[in-house]
Amino acid sequence: MIDSFTWVQAVARAGYFSRGVVYAIISFFAILASLGAASSKGSEGALATLLAQPFGIVLIGIMACGLAGFSAWRLIQAVMDADNHGHAPRALVVRLALLTSAATYATLAVTALTLAVSLPGSGGSGQTSLGVLDAIVHFAGVRVFATLLSLLFLGIALAHWWKVLTGKYSRHFDEDEAPMRLVHAASVLGLGARGVVFALLAAMVWLGIEGAPSSPSEIPGTQEALRYIQQLPYGQPLLFALAVGLMIFAGYSFIEARWRKVDVSFT
Repeated sequence: MIDSFTWVQAVARAGYFSRGVVYAIISFFAILASLGAASSKGSEGALATLLAQPFGIVLIGIMACGLAGFSAWRLIQAVMDADNHGHAPRALVVRLALLTSAATYATLAVTALTLAVSLPGSGGSGQTSLGVLDAIVHFAGVRVFATLLSLLFLGIALAHWWKVLTGKYSRHFDEDEAPMRLVHAASVLGLGARGVVFALLAAMVWLGIEGAPSSPSEIPGTQEALRYIQQLPYGQPLLFALAVGLMIFAGYSFIEARWRKVDVSFT
C-alpha cells in the first residue's frame, strides 16, 4: 500500500529543486555581473529569464507548481513542526522564519503563475500579498515595520550561520545514503553565503530606517543586495565570491531535493 503522505515528500522535493533552479539563475547572472558581462537578477528576474527560454511558459508553469509545493512544505514545517524544533523560544523563532519563507515562496509561485498565463510586465503579480503587507505597514507604522523586517532578516542570517557552526543541517540527511562530504561542503559554503545576503538585507533596511520603505514593494531583495556588494570597494571580486557561494547554495538545494529527510511522521 502506498503511503498516503508520499505526496508531501514529492511536493517538498520538487520545491527544493525549484528553489535550486531560481538560485542557480540568480547566481549565474551575479557571476556575469561580477565580470561586467551582465546585470544582477533577483527571484522575479530569474523567472523572467526562464520564460524567455524555448518552451518558457511550460518551464514557468512547472516552476510555479514546484514553488507552491515548497511553500506548502514550509507551512507544514512551521505549523505542524515536521522537523521537531519544539516550542522553546529559539524554536519558535525558527518556525516563524519558516512561516515567513512559506509566504515568500507562495508569492513567488503566484508571480510565476502570472508570468505563465499573461504577458511579462503586465502587472498584478503578488498584488494580494503586497496588499496584506501594506495593511500591516499602515497599522504598525513604517519605522516599526522596517525595524521588525530588519530583525527578521538578521535572525534568518544568524540561523544560517548557526546551522553552519553547529552542523545541525546534517541531522536532516540520511548519513548511510547521502554523500556526506558533498553535503558538508555545500552546506557550509551555501548556507554561509545565503546568510551573508540576509545580513546585507538586514543592514540595508536598518540603515535606511529614516527613509524606510513606505510600501512593501520597495523592500530590498536579493538583487538589491548583490548590487550593493558590487558598489563596494573591491565590489567585483566580492560579488564574484558571493555569487559562487549562492551557486553552491543552489547545489545544496538540489542535494536537499535528492537526499533530505522529509519527515511526515507527525501525521
